[in-house]
Amino acid sequence: MKNITLILAGGFLFGASALAETVSDRAGLTLELQENGNVSGVAMNGTKLPQGAAGGFYLREPNTVKKAFLAGSAFAKNGKLHLTLNSPLQAQVQAVITEGPGFIEVAGELEDLTGKDRGVWLGFNLPVNTTGWKWGKTLSVSPVINQETPAYAEENNMVPIPAVWTDKGGIALCIPPTDPCVFEVGADADGLRIQMAFGLSKDTKKFPSKAPFRFRIYSIDGTWGGRDALAKYYDWYPEYYHIDAKTMSFLGHHHDWMNMNYVKEEVKTDRQIDPNYKEYLAYTKTSARIQGLKKAEDLKTNKQLLDAIAKTDTIQHYEKKGDAKSTLLIEGRAALINSICYNPDGTIGRFGASAGGVDFPHNCDPDLFADQTPHHPVYADMYLGKAVDLRNVGNFVGIHWDRLGGWSNFLNYRRDHFPYIDHPLTFDQDGRPSIHTQFTNYELFDAYRLQLKQGGLFHEAAGMKGYSWKKIPNKPAGQMAGGQFFLASVVAGGWQEGSFKPLELGGFDFERLVVGRKSYRISSGNIPAHKESPTLEVIKNALAKTTAYGFACPVQVLYFYPPGHPGYDKDYSWYTKPEHKALWDKYEPANLAIRLAGWEPVTYATVNSPKVQLQRFGKGENIYLTVWGPNPPASVEIEVDAAKLGLKPKPSFSEMVANTPIKVTPSPKGWKLTVAMEKDMTRVLKIN
Repeated sequence: MKNITLILAGGFLFGASALAETVSDRAGLTLELQENGNVSGVAMNGTKLPQGAAGGFYLREPNTVKKAFLAGSAFAKNGKLHLTLNSPLQAQVQAVITEGPGFIEVAGELEDLTGKDRGVWLGFNLPVNTTGWKWGKTLSVSPVINQETPAYAEENNMVPIPAVWTDKGGIALCIPPTDPCVFEVGADADGLRIQMAFGLSKDTKKFPSKAPFRFRIYSIDGTWGGRDALAKYYDWYPEYYHIDAKTMSFLGHHHDWMNMNYVKEEVKTDRQIDPNYKEYLAYTKTSARIQGLKKAEDLKTNKQLLDAIAKTDTIQHYEKKGDAKSTLLIEGRAALINSICYNPDGTIGRFGASAGGVDFPHNCDPDLFADQTPHHPVYADMYLGKAVDLRNVGNFVGIHWDRLGGWSNFLNYRRDHFPYIDHPLTFDQDGRPSIHTQFTNYELFDAYRLQLKQGGLFHEAAGMKGYSWKKIPNKPAGQMAGGQFFLASVVAGGWQEGSFKPLELGGFDFERLVVGRKSYRISSGNIPAHKESPTLEVIKNALAKTTAYGFACPVQVLYFYPPGHPGYDKDYSWYTKPEHKALWDKYEPANLAIRLAGWEPVTYATVNSPKVQLQRFGKGENIYLTVWGPNPPASVEIEVDAAKLGLKPKPSFSEMVANTPIKVTPSPKGWKLTVAMEKDMTRVLKIN
């Protein structure tokens, strides 16, 4: 088979008549493409890598493992390689390959040729035998690939950035935050691959019977492996992973928010830690809930549920105990009926019923029914308007959205919603096309992100973590687990409860990488509900492991109430626990400093003990390292790479939390730091 040539400026320049035989990321990685569009080989720094199986694009039917590789033709135009590939499975791929600074980008569309609705996997395999290579399981764990344990198997498919490497270098693939989809990744003797679960339907009017896609292929450092893959990813997409200093400072250690499920509710400041503080965080949820019902759990059929919607006097966010003719209640009923999600059989979806109410999964797409005349109310109208209203009525600066992650786990089969989606359909375990609610929530919060640029509110989202799909009847592409990676990219910060729970090394790795450099808060949970007064040991442990990751550690507001405050309780308040207050006074300045500096995946520092983990924050003049482990040794040695960190000839080193002494000695790479460790304490080392 004849090879194609790509010749790009500065070493590789596409020619109009001659197609060159390689495409490069301009950083050492080259791919050989055949005339039919398949990838025949991969090289790193001029050395051909071990050959895997067939390379290039392939299709897989739902519930099969057989790969049907596509083939066709390629031509060069305007410095890009254009592919047209066909498959015996009656589908076509149109793709464009572009060389960028440090990456190869592949963008295109998958098109169905059957004229029927269907689900199909679109995959891309780099034909490198990765047996014996390391892979990025977590930030803390990098196993070696072998025949018995391939990379990214089973439930290790929640991050669309598969990375493999040896000490000589490595390769990563990634799907950008701009192109959310259901995906799987893998690496083994066949190669390194990424595959996307697409539903194809003529009813997706923005791309009928098609699915747009985009991914990048790039080389990574062999020393830092998966961490280097992440660092490059965050650098490429700064709009989705940047730090806003005001937001980061505001999202601190308390639950100091106001319940604002209804905007017209009075702004009550008496529960604030400081009632005189004039900037507020609202608390609400993406909840399509009707209340005030009797025997809500008995409502099953569409008719029963629609009757309940027509009769209820309470629709969350719209009206509470309203008159039957209330304009807000009328609008809320219409918005709920228009936005509600359907099951495969056309029945109305439900999350559950409790306390006289029903929670409905709903489509939050701002484009939903936007082309209809007269206007069809939808929940997105209210959500977007709510953020504007809150900004105006009470000087709110942000909204905390409870349950966003958990309520993003639903497949919507409602056909009249298909025309409005901006991102591809997926399919379920039976191959039926559907809308993943994570991605319609993504569209809402992407609109919020644009509001923020224009002086709007920031948005913190609860549940930016992994979820099991085992108990969910309709699973995306049959997967047993999923995360909120793409949704997390369009919020200002993440949140979950669990800082009081036991944690092993790497326990918050997923949470750290899913938000990149942005805010994440791991709260203590509902202390009063458990009738527990937090002990010093519990607080100490929670502060240590959250600070180790650069997370804030919220505790219930009454823990911070001073005597004389309306909510003061001497059994909970830290004002009756001076040793608690002293601990917070040590941690808070260090915790805020590292969060504002920003997490950097590549540490350029190593530690000599497997019992602790090391994270880096900041770059330039102020750099911070955190060292923590659940059962640390008496002391650790950290070697700092002075050149890679750009340190001045004689940097200063200090420990910020406990003022722990640091023994500093020269080392081959720069400096060796010897630090005493302590259980349930994180060492925060400042370098400047």
